[in-house]
Amino acid sequence: MEKAFGDIPADLKSRLLSAAVPTISAVLFKKGFNSRFFAGLQPLSEKASRFCGPAWTVRAIPVREDLRAKIASGELPSLNRLAFDAAPAGSVLVCSTGGHPDVAVMGDIMTTSLMVRGVAGAVVDTGVSDANLIAQMAFPLVCTGSAPVSSFAKVMVADHGLPIGIGDVAVFPGDIIVGDPNGAVCIPRDIADAVADAAVEQEALEAFILARVQSGAPLEGTYPPNAETLAAYRAWRATQTAQ
Repeated sequence: MEKAFGDIPADLKSRLLSAAVPTISAVLFKKGFNSRFFAGLQPLSEKASRFCGPAWTVRAIPVREDLRAKIASGELPSLNRLAFDAAPAGSVLVCSTGGHPDVAVMGDIMTTSLMVRGVAGAVVDTGVSDANLIAQMAFPLVCTGSAPVSSFAKVMVADHGLPIGIGDVAVFPGDIIVGDPNGAVCIPRDIADAVADAAVEQEALEAFILARVQSGAPLEGTYPPNAETLAAYRAWRATQTAQ
């Protein structure tokens, strides 16, 4: 049986979803990747659920008026709709326009289409139309906010399934996108396992440190942890993994 687009092993997805985006971003930074967080883009809803999936990339360019007119008249197909329709179940749609927060590449109808087809989420560098309605949907969307103006005012989709740049983040098709209420981050596929392992361990370490700070421990020597704190953590961690 043919695998789904960019199939992510269930265990890998579970580990990535168990870690907060700031933790994953910190792990990536330690590994030399300091441009993986989608800065300037925020979850449309504060209640946004965590999501994880392979990147389905869509690229938009400045609009050309004659082509826009032909799309409007039906002489040419809308690559916007075709690219969004092609997003596979489980993927995360990532659309780059060069950054246009004053227009929307999608609204509530396109969002509904993605949601019912099982797309895991979307990251776009524009605003969205019908933001109040989308914010109530069970669909994670990271964007610049509300912008009830058609993207055709400034941009048009040119292609999909190619490497794109969105903000300062290079996204290749199949890269793993992880999002939560903090925003979204892009993980190169070939280091995803190592990132997931490190992120899970970092979450455990930070939970241990937080408990110590809540108990009155000083920051000095606790955060970041010195040798004594790390030794205490390892002893505690051993009791957790043994259970």
